[in-house]
Amino acid sequence: MDETRAIGVYLPPSYEEQPDKDYPVIYLLDGDKTNLLGMSAIVESLSTDALEKQIPEFIVIAIPNTHRARDLTPTATDLIFKGTELAKIEGSGGADIFLNFLEAELLPKIDNTFRTTETKVLAGMSFGGLFAGHVLLHRPKVFSHYLLADATYVWDDNYLNRMLHKSKNLSSYKVKVFMALANNDHIGAHGVANLAWGNEFFDNLQSQRSDTFNVSKRYFPKERHGTVMMLAWYHGLIALFKKSP
Repeated sequence: MDETRAIGVYLPPSYEEQPDKDYPVIYLLDGDKTNLLGMSAIVESLSTDALEKQIPEFIVIAIPNTHRARDLTPTATDLIFKGTELAKIEGSGGADIFLNFLEAELLPKIDNTFRTTETKVLAGMSFGGLFAGHVLLHRPKVFSHYLLADATYVWDDNYLNRMLHKSKNLSSYKVKVFMALANNDHIGAHGVANLAWGNEFFDNLQSQRSDTFNVSKRYFPKERHGTVMMLAWYHGLIALFKKSP
């Protein structure tokens, strides 16, 4: 990246108490202090006896942004829907460089610093979900689990679905995916399209489902893009990690 990057780290309560134990890791995009605290609270709560240990304990690595639009978007374009510019996106299209940084620098640094397992979760919301979908399609082995919270499916004329048709078959990979979708009818046609294309992305992934490649989703009809994130994390982690009774 040719820059200094900060990270936030949450270690589970038992980390110091059980020095021989290794832990799965959640890599949280848009990892500012508020999001780190929110994800850590959900993880710690769901992994306690009080909530029936629905998920394992996790290390959480939060990755704050330095240039969000650059790092989380896979193509150099503005946010355009059916020929109308919705937003000017300066410096977009750097997702592959950011992914190189994660794969070659950050993940090895975390594995060498903390006691980690092979379980690595990439959690992203909005542009972060777009980035997570991009990683899933192009380098699925970098992470074992993907949590996409209302990803920006309208990016670059349905980018994720277009790329899915061109990408490698995912059925042979040992990967689990959870998608959360919100109701964005209030913002008009592109909000409706984002949900439709999100459902299309799920259906296309689901068509490749196998014994090792698993996809699930949840639609939150009463939540908007700006309100769905915490519910997406909560239900997503349970869907990805809750053990069968």
